[in-house]
Amino acid sequence: MKSVQDQINNTPMSGFQVLAVTVCLAINMLDGYDVLVMSFAAPFVAADWAISDTVTGLLLSSSLVGMALGSLFLAPLADVFGRRRMTLWSLAAVTVGMLASALAANHTQLIALRFFTGIGIGAMLASLTVVVSEYSSRRRRTLALIILQAGFPAGALLWGLVAVPIILGYGWRWAFVFGGVLSGLMIPVAWAALPESLDYLITSRPPNAIEKVNRLLKRMGKAPVEELGTGGSRRPKRAKLSSLFDHGRARNTLLIWVCFFCTLLVFYFFMSWTPKLLIDAGLSEEVGLSGGIILNAGAIVGGIALGLLASRVRLNWLQAGYALLGGGLLIAFGLYYGTLSAALVLAFLVGVFGTGCIMGAYAAVPQLYPTEVRTTGTGVAIGLGRWGGVAAPTAAGVLLDAGWTGPDLYFIFAIPLFIAAAAAMYLRIGRSQ
Repeated sequence: MKSVQDQINNTPMSGFQVLAVTVCLAINMLDGYDVLVMSFAAPFVAADWAISDTVTGLLLSSSLVGMALGSLFLAPLADVFGRRRMTLWSLAAVTVGMLASALAANHTQLIALRFFTGIGIGAMLASLTVVVSEYSSRRRRTLALIILQAGFPAGALLWGLVAVPIILGYGWRWAFVFGGVLSGLMIPVAWAALPESLDYLITSRPPNAIEKVNRLLKRMGKAPVEELGTGGSRRPKRAKLSSLFDHGRARNTLLIWVCFFCTLLVFYFFMSWTPKLLIDAGLSEEVGLSGGIILNAGAIVGGIALGLLASRVRLNWLQAGYALLGGGLLIAFGLYYGTLSAALVLAFLVGVFGTGCIMGAYAAVPQLYPTEVRTTGTGVAIGLGRWGGVAAPTAAGVLLDAGWTGPDLYFIFAIPLFIAAAAAMYLRIGRSQ
């Protein structure tokens, strides 16, 4: 009799498996909006409250600090309490944080509320990644993970197209209301349609575990199993950080941390500051906000292309190539960002390559670790990477207040993409478990 894992890995994906991936994708699309709504609102918040670029940078970074802490300290708890439960709790926190942000009376309150919202988002991103990895066949796993991560820029693109007229017509506060309502509506959808991780059920052995596993297998059209295999007879303990360095995993662990940190550093700088820098360069508010939307459109194209190519080219080579091209395009953007047509074309291409390489990192990380540490490994990698995102908006704001120009920033932020390319080249996917 084939094991649960063998059936998932080696048989075509059923409609139920596709539904599980789709629900995770929908949640990630909302996360894309919830994180990046501050980028759209920042120029208008700064004008309303007359705050400096440094304070604006803190506003842009606050949700990213929350995401980093949520990924590092809360996401690993999904290995103990379940990935479905962690996702539902997190969605509730995001809903509360977004709606409360619309009522903020000053920048201090808004920073605190964005931090709280970020904690909820960070706590569930690793769970979504792991669930998609576990419900995908071996043949479709990389593509499914790429599509999941494409949901983040897709959400920023799709809902950003709605947010722009909301902000321009009704004010920035209503953009937060819109995001909070969307997140709240996703809670009952996730409750009804998001399955628990099979690997979690097999490892943790909650009451009636085999019945729950067979119920899920039946919904997938797979054969039931008579036993869950050896190991995992009691609720697992939270994996230790040191486990990410055991059994030859140290090399991959350090390299994937570098990939995440450098690529997210660049992404959040570009996404957070480009709308304001375009407006400051003399382009219209509509064009400034469009720059962020176009970047995310490029990220979708680049990520899906990477997913399709991954069946023919080694994933880490693709990551490296994307990062190298992204760095060169970021330098070109710095040279021409004050010119309307060039800025929009280059923003799209930076999205294709500079942002597309992030999705390669997300697709790679769950393939670097075995089940018992997979969510921990994914959460820690994402969490440490988020510190790059945390640093970028604040550092850029400080540099702007110190007299640096927009081109200066784009040139200097190209360097981390070159570093990420070097790290990706030496990843050994599939050799560390």
